Amino acid sequence: MTKRAGIFGIVSILGLFALLHIGFANDEISPRALGATLVGGIAFLLMATSIFLATRPSVLEDAFGGLDRMYQVHKTCGVIATILVLVHFFASPKEIPEGIVATADVTFPSSPLGMAGMILLVVLVIVTLNRKIAYHRWRMPHKLMGVVFVLIVAHFMTAPEFFFDRFGPSGLLLILAGIVGILSYGYSMFGMNRASAKTYVIDAVNKMERATEVVLSPIGDALQFKPGQFAFVEVKGDGFSEPHPFTISSAPDEDKLRFTIKVLGDWTRKVREELTPGLEVDVRGPYGRFDTSHADNKQVWIAGGIGVTPFLSTIRGLKDGDDREIYLVYAVREGAEALFFDELREKLTMMPNMKLILLESNNGEFCKVEKIKEKLGTSMTSFDYFLCGPRVMTSSIIKDLKSEGVAANKIHTEAFEFR
Repeated sequence: MTKRAGIFGIVSILGLFALLHIGFANDEISPRALGATLVGGIAFLLMATSIFLATRPSVLEDAFGGLDRMYQVHKTCGVIATILVLVHFFASPKEIPEGIVATADVTFPSSPLGMAGMILLVVLVIVTLNRKIAYHRWRMPHKLMGVVFVLIVAHFMTAPEFFFDRFGPSGLLLILAGIVGILSYGYSMFGMNRASAKTYVIDAVNKMERATEVVLSPIGDALQFKPGQFAFVEVKGDGFSEPHPFTISSAPDEDKLRFTIKVLGDWTRKVREELTPGLEVDVRGPYGRFDTSHADNKQVWIAGGIGVTPFLSTIRGLKDGDDREIYLVYAVREGAEALFFDELREKLTMMPNMKLILLESNNGEFCKVEKIKEKLGTSMTSFDYFLCGPRVMTSSIIKDLKSEGVAANKIHTEAFEFR
């Protein structure tokens, strides 16, 4: 669940801009121009926010509920900014105010810069929202969002004074946002990977049913993480140039770092078929706040397919004396797809308060709340629920849990999508 603190922070900045923009408006600026620049300024601030969040600032994860939620906000800010940019364009006065000399260059270069930025922004957002475009083809054009932002900064800085007072209180706030956005873009492009990466070498590539386990050994300092967290993995080899996020499936105290990767597309298929021991890997993280240790003692963990990985890390890290009452509901199509099932069963057998429930859809056992309720045999409102799996499954379960009276703050999910 996205936490409100981060959203409140963004809204507060937008509200401050609106107050400064309206409260210190120049009397010579027309109401239409004032409204248009208000909308444009809010769009500008949302773009700067989106670019800043793309740097993955770990200090803000708690405010948003994890990096996965932060990326959701990053995407939402970009989409809203695009809509507001279009509103700004159509609302902006097209006539030059009386008393201004109507020379040919009175709005040059601001107008063409703004037009170029708007067109490129709309095109890139359409590309971003098209889920049919493969990740490796989407990633490079998405980097052009920084170029769009630079064009918008130039548009703003060259805007005619009769249209907007860039050195007024609200203008200075936008200048500050522009500086933050440009620095964030530069850091994302040229500094972030080197600053936060830890280097590993591949020990083993284990092919499993519809998944691949990659086992890594550290070169130098190892990554420190908590169960349920994830990291970005970038293989230093031909054809593996792009980083991908994966949940860590090893326990925090293991010498090795493990990722269990489902075969979904070209990159994950290449991992399975071409990755070999000895290659170096950059790992950046950890990220995420999918932490079962902060919930009440009665918990239900619901895993759909590869969604078992954060729970796998947690179970591998369980210590004697853990007195939580935990039900792990593991939903798969058939038993052969239940990754590490024997290991999970053996580990949970040693923990008297923990139970493993396997649901096989091919046998008619679908992961539904009514089925979970039947397995629990008690009131559902007394448990905390942790869900990780396909969105269609988790969305349906969340809806039904709320219908059963389970409070929203007792339902925890991981929004493992980054575009």
